[in-house]
Amino acid sequence: MKPLAMAVMAVLVLVCSVSAQTSDTARYPVVPRTLADSQEIRLARSAAPAEISAAASVYTVRDGKPYLLRAGTNGCACMVSRDLHGGSLYPICFDVEATKSVLPRELMELGLRSVGRSEAEVIRTVDSAYQTGVLRPPAVLAVAYMMSSKQVLFSSPLAEGRRVGAWHPHVMLYVPNATPEQFGLHTDSRVSVIAVGAPGTRRAEIIIRVPEWADAP
Repeated sequence: MKPLAMAVMAVLVLVCSVSAQTSDTARYPVVPRTLADSQEIRLARSAAPAEISAAASVYTVRDGKPYLLRAGTNGCACMVSRDLHGGSLYPICFDVEATKSVLPRELMELGLRSVGRSEAEVIRTVDSAYQTGVLRPPAVLAVAYMMSSKQVLFSSPLAEGRRVGAWHPHVMLYVPNATPEQFGLHTDSRVSVIAVGAPGTRRAEIIIRVPEWADAP
């Protein structure tokens, strides 16, 4: 094959590969699908340092219901959450309090998405679960770890959410009804190391960037 033809072929292969990846992550809504059990466990536990995750329980959903993949011993838990964006991956580990209060919400959301519910339906169901006491906010400070370099994040679970990829390793402190103002932040704050997600709601979280990935070699 002539050099020019080889170069053209290489460019076409690259373009097709990039297009396939883009179309996969751009699709919405996409019903979440889990990996093989061993891969799901490994990915879930990559979200926190091994001191925490190696002894943590690992959960997923099957047929829309929470399912225990691996029993742990330290009261913590890990899972891989997903939203309706094609290619989304949210490995996350929870401390003891978050395992009791935040993990049930994450499993409920993932379970609903996995059986084809829209994000609007997910939000309504979760809000109702808080109102009826099926779900509860943390009773004390609760912590979640999102420190996996393999995470694929989107800015929102809604259709307008944009892909931000791995972003940065971070931890989340759950403080119900927290607002940016109470931390001296503006609503449109440009401070990069700390932010407040879902401000003023039961699921408010303080997001703090940390310097290292938990799964770094």
